[in-house]
Amino acid sequence: MTSTLAFLPTNFQSQSPLFGVLPGEIRNEIFSYALMQYEDDAASYPEDSYWYRPGFAGPRKANSALLQTCKAVYTEGQKVFLRDLEWAFWFGRGPPGRSGNAACVRFFRSLSPQAAQSLEKVRFFTQMYWLEDGSNLRRIFSQPQFRPSELTITIRYSDWWWWEEDAPMTMKETWLRIFIGSPGLRKLRVEYETLSWKKEEMMRIVERNKKWKLPVRSDVDLNGFQGYLIAEKTPLLEWTWKGTSKLDGQTWRHHSKGEKEDGTVEYIVVTDTWDFVQGSLDTEELRGRGLLDEYKYENDDEDDENDDENDDEDDDEDDDDDEYEDDEEDYSVGE
Repeated sequence: MTSTLAFLPTNFQSQSPLFGVLPGEIRNEIFSYALMQYEDDAASYPEDSYWYRPGFAGPRKANSALLQTCKAVYTEGQKVFLRDLEWAFWFGRGPPGRSGNAACVRFFRSLSPQAAQSLEKVRFFTQMYWLEDGSNLRRIFSQPQFRPSELTITIRYSDWWWWEEDAPMTMKETWLRIFIGSPGLRKLRVEYETLSWKKEEMMRIVERNKKWKLPVRSDVDLNGFQGYLIAEKTPLLEWTWKGTSKLDGQTWRHHSKGEKEDGTVEYIVVTDTWDFVQGSLDTEELRGRGLLDEYKYENDDEDDENDDENDDEDDDEDDDDDEYEDDEEDYSVGE
């Protein structure tokens, strides 16, 4: 992966109309359309899988043939490719190859500094056990090459605690209390999803979480902050979709409350957005949240090996290195 996401030295090809006539803004538009991502219909996910939903009905791909024409196109076009493509990872109940801490950390460590700077959009699908205590987010945020400007965290209906038993919806605030965003993070979206008839129950959590202010770490002073993310004035966005009432081939008794004649249920998704604000949070607030204490980033190999072993135990599916490399090829550009 390192070789496919590195920026290569090139000669400017003034004899080519693409570079000698068209301005950079037009070239970027061309690259954007030519490298546009799409869902691979030939490898569609089962509709009853835990990771099937609108926008994720199959693996996302992009046709990178244009980038293989010459080094100049590769170098310039790859920046657009990385900028426009949203890179998704699942933490529990995800498709093979992009699930678990190990796959995510391995991917970002493989990026060159230039590629890391160009990659702007990342999405995490997080089960509650992975998200709630905040330690997993902190570990990934501490990776030097994890520098997206936009992060979306999606909590699917099947990610909530004890959804199988229709238990009351709960979410600890620990992950918000200890949240320290990676340098350069300018927008955080959190998507909350549940069955439509449980909306009111979910909204109590959404409104509570909306009040948190989330600091973003400085890339100069590891104990300092660039600013913070705030959602108090941003509108909530809602949308609904219909999906099968079965999940992983199983029928759940409580789904019958809202099941349609065609065997589907309606899901509601509420998205909240935190935007970046330059400035400092109240010192006493930060101290009360323990964010002014010495913060150690655990990046040594021994800790990574221990974390990877824990990932294998926690994830619902095995994260095989070969599967990861195969899946990775769908997203990488040609050499």
